Amino acid sequence: MIIDEDVMELNRLSEILGCQGYDICLLHRSYRVLSEISKCHPDLILLDSMLSEMDSMLISRAINTIDTVKDIPLMMISGKNHNTYTYSFKPLEIEDNVIKTADIHSLLKDIELKLAS
Repeated sequence: MIIDEDVMELNRLSEILGCQGYDICLLHRSYRVLSEISKCHPDLILLDSMLSEMDSMLISRAINTIDTVKDIPLMMISGKNHNTYTYSFKPLEIEDNVIKTADIHSLLKDIELKLAS
C-alpha cells in the first residue's frame, strides 16, 4: 500500500513497484487510511512522511493500535527528487533503524528485504 497525497509520485512509485511484480494499493487521501487499510490487506505500507491532510506520525501510531494491521511493516518515505528517496522503517525507536537516503534501486532492494523477513 502506498499512501501519498502527491498523485504524480504515487503513480510513479506504483508503476516502478508494479514493474517489479508487486500488487499495489494506492491511497492519495491520507484521512481514509484507517478505513482502507483493512480492505487492501497490504504486506507493506509506504507512507509519505510529508503529508498535509494528516500528520504521518499520527497515522503510523494509529495503525499500530489496530490489532489486525499493527504487525505490517511500515516505511516512512519522502521523495527528494525523482531519483532519491529518504526512508525509514517503523518503529523508529529501534536502535538499528536508520534513516536512509538512497536511489530507487536501493529503495527497491530494502523493500524486497523487508518483505522477505
